Amino acid sequence: MYKVLITDDEPMIREGLRTLIEWEELGFQVVDTAANGKEALQKAERYSPDLMIIDIRMPGMTGLEVIETLRKKDESVHVLILSGYADFDYAKKAIALSIDGYLLKPVEEDELVEYLQKLKSALDKETDLQQRQSEQVEWNMERTIQAMLTSAEEQLPVQEGELAGAGLLWDGYNVALIRLQHDGKEAEPSERAAFKKRLCQVFDEKGRGTIFISELHIGLLLKENLQFEQVRKAVYKEIEALAAELLLEATVSAGGRVKRFSEINRSYEEALKLLKQRFFYEGNQLITQATEPVCKAEDCTPAPVDQEECADIIDKMYFALDIGNEAAIDQLVTGTGHLFITRGCSEQVIKSLFVQILTGVLGKMSQHDADVYARSGQVSVAIMEIYQLTRYSAMERHVIQLLKGLNASASQGDSADKLMRKMIDLIQRNYDENLKLESLADVFNYNSAYLGKLFKNTTGEYFNTYLDKVRIEKAKEFLGQGMKVYQVAEKVGYANVDYFHAKFRKYVGSSPSGFRKK
Repeated sequence: MYKVLITDDEPMIREGLRTLIEWEELGFQVVDTAANGKEALQKAERYSPDLMIIDIRMPGMTGLEVIETLRKKDESVHVLILSGYADFDYAKKAIALSIDGYLLKPVEEDELVEYLQKLKSALDKETDLQQRQSEQVEWNMERTIQAMLTSAEEQLPVQEGELAGAGLLWDGYNVALIRLQHDGKEAEPSERAAFKKRLCQVFDEKGRGTIFISELHIGLLLKENLQFEQVRKAVYKEIEALAAELLLEATVSAGGRVKRFSEINRSYEEALKLLKQRFFYEGNQLITQATEPVCKAEDCTPAPVDQEECADIIDKMYFALDIGNEAAIDQLVTGTGHLFITRGCSEQVIKSLFVQILTGVLGKMSQHDADVYARSGQVSVAIMEIYQLTRYSAMERHVIQLLKGLNASASQGDSADKLMRKMIDLIQRNYDENLKLESLADVFNYNSAYLGKLFKNTTGEYFNTYLDKVRIEKAKEFLGQGMKVYQVAEKVGYANVDYFHAKFRKYVGSSPSGFRKK
């Protein structure tokens, strides 16, 4: 709708023009009226009308004086003059001021409509031209920025005059990058285009910055100084609110402030690096070099995580679940994540490792718990949801929640007697697993030497001796059922048959084959 301001000293004329025609059907809206020239100028300043209808003769400031004053500030506003009679001297002066028409009172509806139709056509053309010019300027600025991001200073010199002409001659520059998602997936091109348009309205059109596209990200070259926390928070809230309007989620990073336009590629590279590491930062904030990651690796030593380490973690998590120790589960998940980060693992590697570990724990639990086995399909789907999570902290909470969901007998702490009963029960039910005192110490949150001493005081046996005796007793049962020696060895937890032979002879006094013949 094009805005109209009506000015006449007669109330009946002002209100009559308001109701004479259906303005909105013709593409216009009467935003206000004024009773004199001074009021007309004040309201013109407030509303920036596209069309003013002005009485040529008014007490005080005449209509022509109003138009003369307007033209000094705004040559583009369209004007229709109202007059009670034909006054050719006034008409000549008005023509010199580039008016669009001359209406005699009382105003004829058809005549006014005819003028408005012509003005609507002219305004549409002007708007289209302004839009194309604006888009051209925007495109030129975006191309200039994009070229600077990928070129060295000496390869692409930019003169101050060019920057000033493009509106880019500032005291300093910050590059911010925005990644948009919808329901955990990358935003569609149409969604990014709609967001970019809203971003332009808030930043570009208000002279606060300029927008550009960088791969799948939307870039924002900011005039504001993001070194100040208050500014960072304010900018992030604005971006977050704009994304929320379109039901999108925004992750925002920003590089350091640079003084010269030719250095913006440095700020851009910093922002891009931070955006790629977004998984390791909390949400709801603008990520900069000063932002602390959720899990900081002080001494990062890049190295792969091998299968043996994963198997050990699986065992510990399984044992923690088996004895119902929620505190141990929390510590194991946190410690495991920290291990992966100190090894320099990427987001995808960390997610894959946790999926592997949880799948292994689920497999062990399913073998010993019918309820878990019945829910294993549902749990497997929940495990795969790890890949959709965009924050490390959210993934950590998800993993802990999944593990605790497998555990029906959680407890925070036990007395020494109860602890030993749980440990003995665990050995009796899991003798075929890779049981180690050090692993169980981690699960029970005890020093391994102290736990070993406590175990011997309770059972009268060292941990490894007790485990061997439990395994050998079970082996005797299986041999009595006619199982082959290598099958029995594997079934009671000995991967090496010769080692099983040695242990069996030590505790029974004969070989497994000899025992079976008795």
